Amino acid sequence: MSGSADPSLYAHLYQLSARISVIALEMVIPALVGIWLDWFLGTVVLCAILGVFLGMALGFWQLLKIARDQNIGVDKSSDTSDNGQSSEV
Repeated sequence: MSGSADPSLYAHLYQLSARISVIALEMVIPALVGIWLDWFLGTVVLCAILGVFLGMALGFWQLLKIARDQNIGVDKSSDTSDNGQSSEV
């Protein structure tokens, strides 16, 4: 192992791991709050189900933000200035 690793790579990996942790917490915390609300209010599982759906929505929204920021699924190498067709003949 060499000691000349790129610090910007570690910074990028740290940022991605932090975002993944946020996604996990966004999916779990609303469900836990829903379970607590069900216990507190005496309802069966209504708040827990709402918390699960809210958590899933927040998690997917965060995943979409990451994909947009990382330009996942975008091919930058081809010229698609005219309705998706290449400029070569």
